[in-house]
Amino acid sequence: MTFQTVGVVGVGQMGSGIVEVLARAGCDVVAREINDELLERGKVYVQRSFARGVERGKLSQAEADAAVSRLSFTTQLSDFAHCDLVIEAATENMALKKTLFTELDVICKPDALLASNTSSLSITEIASATQRPDRVVGLHFFNPVPVMPLIEIVRGLLTSEETLEAMRVLG
Repeated sequence: MTFQTVGVVGVGQMGSGIVEVLARAGCDVVAREINDELLERGKVYVQRSFARGVERGKLSQAEADAAVSRLSFTTQLSDFAHCDLVIEAATENMALKKTLFTELDVICKPDALLASNTSSLSITEIASATQRPDRVVGLHFFNPVPVMPLIEIVRGLLTSEETLEAMRVLG
């Protein structure tokens, strides 16, 4: 499975880093926050990180510009309808995550994968909020995401082998 378009829920410290590495890897990225103020803050995080990368010689200005051109920002979950993968990077709150995954399950196309960046909550419980528990996985990035080339893939009880393999390839 290839991931042309990836959604990221939450553009705080972790989410903005996830947005950056996905865009740098060539994915089109839809980044979502709950309101315009937080969305603007997330855009600033991403812009500053790209600027630091250019300043430190980690990527050229042309590479940064190309990555930025692949980004779109929204406050609407409905903008994830066309995503191949959606990664949730919201607050570590099970009720919130289950609500998000229930909504994403309805909004996203049937073959889309759903991932949580949680470091401590049960992927099986999060997946239980969907009709696709085989397509739900933990994808825990380490902070700071653009600097730490490490992803922990966490399987829920019903996560399929295909989903795990797709995450390994993405990683």
